[in-house]
Amino acid sequence: MSLQRSSLNRIPGRLAFNGISLFSKGDTTIDTDQVYSQESIEVAGMGKIDNRDKEAYDEITLTPDGRISPTIAGVLWPYNSPTIGSGIFPSTDVPAVVHGNDNSLDTHPAAALVQMPQMIFHPVKTLIGQMKLLCLRSTTTGSVNPWSTANSLRTFANSGGTFVDATYTNAGPITQDYLLTWGAVSGWSTLDFYDGLTFEPKVEFVDDNVAVHGLFNKRIKSVGGMLRGIPIGLTRTMIDTQLQIQGAGAGRGSSGAAKAYSVTVTGADGKVYLTFPLGQLVKSKLQNGVEQLREGEVAWECLPSLASGVRGAYFTTPIA
Repeated sequence: MSLQRSSLNRIPGRLAFNGISLFSKGDTTIDTDQVYSQESIEVAGMGKIDNRDKEAYDEITLTPDGRISPTIAGVLWPYNSPTIGSGIFPSTDVPAVVHGNDNSLDTHPAAALVQMPQMIFHPVKTLIGQMKLLCLRSTTTGSVNPWSTANSLRTFANSGGTFVDATYTNAGPITQDYLLTWGAVSGWSTLDFYDGLTFEPKVEFVDDNVAVHGLFNKRIKSVGGMLRGIPIGLTRTMIDTQLQIQGAGAGRGSSGAAKAYSVTVTGADGKVYLTFPLGQLVKSKLQNGVEQLREGEVAWECLPSLASGVRGAYFTTPIA
């Protein structure tokens, strides 16, 4: 076999999805993994005689470059105030397109976000963690195309890609200091944290599996999130008081929302990057040692507020 050096491809890419443009951070990549599974056919006395195709779809993972705006936030954290039971794939397909710096163009015609990224609030770390897209088959006139339709799942082209994003600047990725305020609780305003803060959004889905298609859609089952960090200046007594797990007012079965307050994370630029309408303190860690801080990590879980029986958002990312 005659091996050519040009056969080994290393191609950085740019992801275009739902009106936003994202490069991958640092030494990370835009990874497109095919999820392919089969069902085995077995016959008594013969054993396994064949495989039959069962599932085929793509997953795209990416750690974005760190730029943020209200538009980007709306795409990366879309399930902060969902209609429970709604499907994440709309009637009109939203494509995910990877533009290679060799002008290549990989198109996935129907994509939806299945992993909302972390928000990392740290002076020298970029803001956005890893995200994941699920890519299913395209639709034509509202109907999902069968497996037998050409290019229903993906299209690869060697030309047509545009790697350049004219909006990108040196100052684009956000790194800055952040402060947290928890309601009007005494001593809990404009807090600094030893190693910054990390917000971990959560979303659970129920799969729609249809016999002729396989995975057809995902429906939102539940949403939540946790904000965690090691606070500076809080004593273990102050933390214990706000947990309310002993003493007056504490009791098994007591409401978490009743002891929750609004959470606000504000950047040094004066913009609010994350809010919880109700943040309940749910974690406390004490550490005794030479290398550890005595008061360790705490965490707040986001809870939605209810007004006249109507549930509000679990969290918001206003970037304003």
